[in-house]
Amino acid sequence: MAKRIAIALLLLPAAELAVFLLVVWAIGTLPALGLMILTSLGGGLVLRRAGRGGITHVGTAVRNGGASHGRIESRAPILALSGILLLLPGFITDLVGAALLVRPIGSRLTAAIGRAIGVPGAEPGPGSVIDLAPGEWQSVPDRRPPKADRG
Repeated sequence: MAKRIAIALLLLPAAELAVFLLVVWAIGTLPALGLMILTSLGGGLVLRRAGRGGITHVGTAVRNGGASHGRIESRAPILALSGILLLLPGFITDLVGAALLVRPIGSRLTAAIGRAIGVPGAEPGPGSVIDLAPGEWQSVPDRRPPKADRG
């Protein structure tokens, strides 16, 4: 897996250059450069929206295992990744960064990353179905204490 990531990172500049040349061929040099500048400005705005505090809060919650119900409710990490990708020059990274701004794509990526690094809250969200065999689950009694009578 690490080899594939390294190869992809080495091939990314060549792919970005090829795509840039295709865009220049399609719309011209100045519009292509203008589009790159606009996406970089958009990336700066997205990073500003993510905020340093939100990103720090999420990192602390994951390190301490204190994320609410094992889930990270903040979109700050995905917004930060999206902003960084939009800041980088190139249309491929811009496309990936813009796709991460779409909530379903960003939340699926967050869940996939969480499962990969072993965050307990990376289970599928509400509305998803998990099929278990009869021997893979057991009933757990409710642990809330009974309400006291205020008689």
